[in-house]
Amino acid sequence: MAENVEIDYYSKVRPYWDNDRDIGTFSDHLTVWLDLFIGRPEESIRLKAIFQRFIQPLNTLDQEEEAYDNPMTLLEDPRILEELKDRVYCLKPFFEVDACLAFIRENDGKKIFFISSGTMGEKIVPQIADLPQIHGIYIFCGNISYHAQGWAGNYVEHISAMLDHQDNLLIRMTKDISAYLEDKGDHYMKLLETFKAKTCYAWGIKLSMRQEKWGGRCYQEPRARLMNKFIIADTSYEDDHP
Repeated sequence: MAENVEIDYYSKVRPYWDNDRDIGTFSDHLTVWLDLFIGRPEESIRLKAIFQRFIQPLNTLDQEEEAYDNPMTLLEDPRILEELKDRVYCLKPFFEVDACLAFIRENDGKKIFFISSGTMGEKIVPQIADLPQIHGIYIFCGNISYHAQGWAGNYVEHISAMLDHQDNLLIRMTKDISAYLEDKGDHYMKLLETFKAKTCYAWGIKLSMRQEKWGGRCYQEPRARLMNKFIIADTSYEDDHP
């Protein structure tokens, strides 16, 4: 029997502010994790909590990150903010291919960072590899060479990374989501939507900080670039809203 997935709940976000300030719509990304064991609610609870904590840009993990928080977020009811964190920019685990596939297809307006075990990846990757909502595919498995020499070899152009340790997976996810948020910020700057741009840059900076804290490398240049873009966007916004 397939999982009972409330697709409408996960794919729709109720705005809490006016349209220009609804932080639940500034980005369109989600992280989906398909694994026979990790995907079950009662399994790997701590692991999933760590991933949710680190990939969620609406979280603030320390005072260093607090400097980049959106003041409107700080003024919001904490209960509403927690509800929003469960709806957007978050981790959605699955343990059945059919339920996961239904969720991915239903969310064709999102950009999905997709994680899968090697065994389940063999079943689902051929069905999702060419979908426009799939932003990246990450295979998390204990035997990389086995899958790389088998089915995964046919999807080299679609698979972003194959990893066998949870720390490396988390570092890669924070790095790639940070880069995606930078792209979103660049998009908003071209539209002269500086408030959205500086928010996306700030989120990217926060994820870059987490990448460093978790032991990641090569974060200095991307973070310096993000910080420079944040300053430009923030200055432009302040100039337009004296």
